[in-house]
Amino acid sequence: MTTPTTQERREQMIAAAATLLIAEGPRAITHRRVAETAGIPAGSANYLFPTRRELYAAAVTSAEGVRTAAATAVAQALPRVDRGPEDTALLLLETWYAPHTDPDLVRIRLQPMLEAGADPELREIMTASRPSLLAALDTVLDRSGFGGAGETELIAQMLDASLLYAVGTGAADPRAQAAAQVARLLVLLRRASRDAGSATENIR
Repeated sequence: MTTPTTQERREQMIAAAATLLIAEGPRAITHRRVAETAGIPAGSANYLFPTRRELYAAAVTSAEGVRTAAATAVAQALPRVDRGPEDTALLLLETWYAPHTDPDLVRIRLQPMLEAGADPELREIMTASRPSLLAALDTVLDRSGFGGAGETELIAQMLDASLLYAVGTGAADPRAQAAAQVARLLVLLRRASRDAGSATENIR
């Protein structure tokens, strides 16, 4: 049995850290927990990542890679079907917070993502993944009959904001309430797009 190289152990640590971050949130990112999950000695963890800051940055980078790949896969797997605004909104939530949306989504995923975006060092990581994530939302919208609105960034902001608002107001099911608000936005955007099209035709 061959002994893993330093690079292989580092990659194992990063993959384990990303898994923990997505599943349990930032508190799970300690040298001991990550080493246990990766199946390597705790002493090696401190050697590979001397500070928790370095380990956490690696976790965020890898987690965003997992998120982007999963979001793209969800979007690309969708058949082209005219969906209602509620079903489309749920798919947008599933895509934006890929690879999964558990009941504690805000605490485990959204709040840490927002905090990372506000951190000068971690912001670059979050910014780098955003175009691919927005492209995945575009695909969901297009394949659900809501393409062409040109407001994907607004929809992404609404996904985050509606979840935070739902939790802040004590909603029993924050995901369902957020999806309802996003669905309302989709209806308004579709109506505005149709009105703009009618106005253009009248001018002609």
